[in-house]
Amino acid sequence: MVSWFVRGIRPKAFDAKDGKCVGTVVCKMGEHRGAFRGYIAMLVVLKPYRGRGIATELVTRAIRVMMESGCEEVTLEAEVTNKGALALYGRLGFIRAKRLYRYYLNGVDAFRLKLLFPRPDLGLDPMMMLGDERDGQHMDSPYL
Repeated sequence: MVSWFVRGIRPKAFDAKDGKCVGTVVCKMGEHRGAFRGYIAMLVVLKPYRGRGIATELVTRAIRVMMESGCEEVTLEAEVTNKGALALYGRLGFIRAKRLYRYYLNGVDAFRLKLLFPRPDLGLDPMMMLGDERDGQHMDSPYL
């Protein structure tokens, strides 16, 4: 998995820090089946720091970079049993595109989630999807 990801086009990572790394999101961008898309490979926040909006801010920043780089969509996989992750991504506008049976090594199914960006030719501003960062409670987070 790591060697596959490292060979990916334009890998990115964002960290949340409080004197140490307390959270990270790892993603990449590249061509896939005729579309330029973003992919979120991993998101983690240490347990004592959960519930503070850190994961939301990390993912939002990653999405913003992908959007500004011209991605048409962002995809990821999440365990069907991971209610916290599914709720987070649902709040950010991701939809369940597919169920992947026995996707993980532990035999648990996954949902493939997608966030589709508005087409530029429709005259919509895709940045509106993420809201105004000046109004966001997490932009002034001491962790980012």
